[in-house]
Amino acid sequence: MSGQLMSEWNCNVHAICGRFETRYDHCQSLFIGDFRPSLLGTTRVAHIRSNANVITRSGRESGRDQDAHCFLVLQQQGEMSIELGDRVIDLREGDMALLDSAQAMKMIPRGLFSHVSIHLPRERLRQLDFSRFGKLSNTGACGQLLASLVRQVADGELEQWACPQDGDGLQTALVGLLGSVLNYPVRDDSPGLHLYEVQSLIQQRLDSPRLTPVALADELGISSRQLYRLFEASGDSVCRYILRERLLKAAQDLRNPAYVHRSITDIGTRWGFADSAHFSKTFKKQFGLTPRSYRSQGH
Repeated sequence: MSGQLMSEWNCNVHAICGRFETRYDHCQSLFIGDFRPSLLGTTRVAHIRSNANVITRSGRESGRDQDAHCFLVLQQQGEMSIELGDRVIDLREGDMALLDSAQAMKMIPRGLFSHVSIHLPRERLRQLDFSRFGKLSNTGACGQLLASLVRQVADGELEQWACPQDGDGLQTALVGLLGSVLNYPVRDDSPGLHLYEVQSLIQQRLDSPRLTPVALADELGISSRQLYRLFEASGDSVCRYILRERLLKAAQDLRNPAYVHRSITDIGTRWGFADSAHFSKTFKKQFGLTPRSYRSQGH
């Protein structure tokens, strides 16, 4: 049965994503390989979850597939490094990357991971600068829109609304946003970081329960004190900013008709509130209404 799982995994990956080869160095019965394809209009999406040790795609193998698609990836869970020629990018939860299908790549997950890969026709990306492909920033307005749209795709929120008339509309929207996002400057990880760059990273991590000032400072390569001072200079605090942004995201979900089936507890948990009573109390302090009352008035 374990060999069958690996065989099924490889067949699914080859059929949807191309000639990626998977290596798992432990007992085959412990291998996890969940693969769920979906279709939004004409846009193919792959929902992937695995504990593979290495996933590779060589330039020679990619030629078999005529490199018809590139991959817009959102890392939902876990971490991985991706070797792209002489470059290495690190993806953590909430990070996005645009990967060139014609380039050899080597994915090295750090334990169990899940990510979503949106397949964009290579032909539609020909006007973009392929040298800037890789990890994406969501610093600007288009970056925020792109991140929000990709998260909706990843969470399956758009599948209930999908219809044949959507056609290639999703591809058009994503490619249009990528045209701006690929021009964003690479984030500076030095102690001279700007506040907006830190806020941009926080936006990517808001739904992670592991988002804390200590973890954030560690990822940025600065001390916790430097992080606190950066926000204090603007009259704010990093903790207040994180809490405020999480409450705003929760409020958006409570107003969203697509989430009417989700419980208030689920929405609170999604944005980092493990305790429903604490979520309700904090939400009321911010908005003057309980989450339940806010949802009722919003609809």
